[in-house]
Amino acid sequence: MFTAFSYGVPAWFDEELNPLIDLLVHGQPIASVDARQYGVVVFLVFDPALRALGANLPALALYAACVALPCLVAAYVLIARRYAEDDPAHWLVLALAWSSAVPLLYVIAQHMVDTWQLLFVSAALFLFTGSARQQRFAGLPLAAATLTKLLPALLLAYLAVRFWRAAAIGVLGILVLLGIGQVLYGTLMGFGYPLTMLSVGGDTVARWSTHFENNSARGLIFKVADGFRLQGDTTNYVLSPTELPVLSILAYAAAAALIGYLFFAAWRGRHHDSSARRSIEFGLGLVTMLLVSPHTAQDYLVTVLPIFGVWLFLWSRGLPRPWGVGQSILAAAAAVLIGVFVPMNLAARALPLGWLLSVTGNSNNSLFVDQIGSAIGPYEFFGFPGVGLLLAWVVLMRLERQSAAG
Repeated sequence: MFTAFSYGVPAWFDEELNPLIDLLVHGQPIASVDARQYGVVVFLVFDPALRALGANLPALALYAACVALPCLVAAYVLIARRYAEDDPAHWLVLALAWSSAVPLLYVIAQHMVDTWQLLFVSAALFLFTGSARQQRFAGLPLAAATLTKLLPALLLAYLAVRFWRAAAIGVLGILVLLGIGQVLYGTLMGFGYPLTMLSVGGDTVARWSTHFENNSARGLIFKVADGFRLQGDTTNYVLSPTELPVLSILAYAAAAALIGYLFFAAWRGRHHDSSARRSIEFGLGLVTMLLVSPHTAQDYLVTVLPIFGVWLFLWSRGLPRPWGVGQSILAAAAAVLIGVFVPMNLAARALPLGWLLSVTGNSNNSLFVDQIGSAIGPYEFFGFPGVGLLLAWVVLMRLERQSAAG
């Protein structure tokens, strides 16, 4: 609560809300949007606040915090009800994990829409693992998630293979939301929004490939090829321009392999259907979504939190078969690398971040000198969250194979 209400005006307001502010406050039609523009759901949520408060950014920040916190609580309740059931100890373990996860504290401090994404994917998982009637509506929260940030469209594609009726309802939800955006805000936030984002997709992918915070598979491939080196006091990699197309092809191939396995698991899951199996597949979809994203930064990682609830449930029940020591350690390592669960200054003492900065020639880069107190910059740059995502994918892949064999 202190984190949520003490930060101030987040930087993303200037990046994402200006088109809506110009329209509602200044009467200027939306004629252009940035390649990173959030979808119409963000406009719909902030619309009443802007009409009531105007361009009062501190008041809008307070409003954003008041939206983010209930989303967090609702997401936790949904996951705990499904996977902790009536076990108070499991409710407590999940509460401790969620409330101490560094990515979630970061998102809450910045009042970011990723808390909404956490609620949307948690609701989708809750419905997808519920009754037959509930399963049919699992695509609706994903529709809202897709038109907040586009990444969850992959989960709708997964549903199209696994349970096409749920995916069809989700697509219908997207069309309804785009129709509302068309009426209220114009073409660029209506039916033209997907086409606009696709038209700038290539430039966006190229730009994010060498962003120092990127912990997707693409980001990790470019970092490793670069040797984690930056040019002087800049954020520029030392890669040769001739290497970039080859690395991009390798990144696309890795993404295709990850997506291919997810779709294969969805197809195979139709013959091994159970709540546990659906939970494993959905978790695999969430991690795959982050790994194949053009850009995965600290705030994106909050969508992994429901997977920790799935793992706790499966581990305690010995599903799909009793967990061995190796698998338990692998899952714990993935959870810690993604969630951290301790203040970053403590994590910095346990990890050789200073040594890594030295051997890669980045010790004097102000990008990291300014952030070394919290250690978030070096932690993300050296790919620790990305390694956590890869380990989580391995755990979920093993669980998927075990559930298919059982």
